[in-house]
Amino acid sequence: MFMEKIELQRIIVKETVAEYSFHYSDGLRRFFNLDRIFIDFGLDISNVPVSMLTIPFVTSMSGLSWISDAVIYVDQIDETFYHSYNRIKSAYQELHSDYQFKGILVPSVIVANSIQKNDEAVLLFSGGIDCQTSYLRNRERVPFVCCIEGWMSSEDEDNPIDSSEKEFSFSFAKRMGISALHVRSNLFSAFNLGEIDSRFEKKLHTGYWFGFLHSMSFIAIAMQLCVALGVSNVMIASSYFKGRADLYCASLVTTDSEFSFATNGRTIHDGFELNRQDKVGLIVSYQKQTGGEYPLLVCSFNDHNCCECEKCFRTIVGIAAEGADPKLFGFDYSGTLTEHLKGVMNNRLWNWGLSNESYYYYDFTKARIRENLSLNKLDKEFAEWFLNFDFVKEHRKALISYYKKNYFSIMKRKIRDLGSHIKR
Repeated sequence: MFMEKIELQRIIVKETVAEYSFHYSDGLRRFFNLDRIFIDFGLDISNVPVSMLTIPFVTSMSGLSWISDAVIYVDQIDETFYHSYNRIKSAYQELHSDYQFKGILVPSVIVANSIQKNDEAVLLFSGGIDCQTSYLRNRERVPFVCCIEGWMSSEDEDNPIDSSEKEFSFSFAKRMGISALHVRSNLFSAFNLGEIDSRFEKKLHTGYWFGFLHSMSFIAIAMQLCVALGVSNVMIASSYFKGRADLYCASLVTTDSEFSFATNGRTIHDGFELNRQDKVGLIVSYQKQTGGEYPLLVCSFNDHNCCECEKCFRTIVGIAAEGADPKLFGFDYSGTLTEHLKGVMNNRLWNWGLSNESYYYYDFTKARIRENLSLNKLDKEFAEWFLNFDFVKEHRKALISYYKKNYFSIMKRKIRDLGSHIKR
């Protein structure tokens, strides 16, 4: 018998905005911050059926339903999506095989929707390596790119990172002669992710955001744009490649490809066969063919490329490994390439999680450096330094050094955190 429930009470549509009011049982109360969600799709959705608009709510709640044994009740749901729902659940169950999923979806009415089948796609876009690669590989069939900000607190919140992604996406679209879409929502803010993770993370080996929420919600939101625009494909770029087997990520070809909607609507998970260095190489090749600058936006938590986080670092190195100048791709740093990279290593390496990155990212980069070095295409100072850099060894040394320098402040913080925990 199901002990918990999540009930969608109503959806109110106001031109570009869908407002969702919902109720949850007391046993789930600690997992939520809100009981109202808004999604501003940035275009008129008044002709999108309610049975379609229900899908983003369902996908955002599904992971919690499965792991907490809760029923999701909705008034109506799209028939094609409903029939794909058990396949989606099975794909996630295989991904999180150590935890037995239970919860179910119960709609009052199942509605047959249909959109015309075509080859066009809405590409989910943030400006980074993955989505830019997918655009270049599929540009003949991508008339729309879409960036989604799901952490809003209100419809009129002014968030600099959100504004930066929007500006970047619209600038990219203008250069490419296509259209950009921008969606704002408080969907992710509705969940108390800390409470969900503290309850379930140990058995799931991952957090709710990474293991369920982000990909499912992005795809479901993009479905609504497809219906409004008459496009039958959602395209989402791969974040990982087929050689990586240690993942519990929500966005994989095995999970994303199961999402279907409105009879002919499908989801394309693109680029799973490519490692990150392959993708960087494709982008650099395009830049060399077309000339000029080719901006990237890879920082996750800055409104520009900081050039010092691990994600910026790996991208700068990847571009340099292809024999290109990172400054042509939106990376603004002082000094020579090698001077900058050494400085980043000295200041930042202690804080990077590098348990698997040496293999999954940097070994491929080193292979490309060796290849291009033999062809005299690279800065030799950079190449020799990076090829001889031992990430695991240097990370360990940097971590020890950091703890030695900051021992007393670290202990004070731990004692303070322990006291707060005891009080709770």
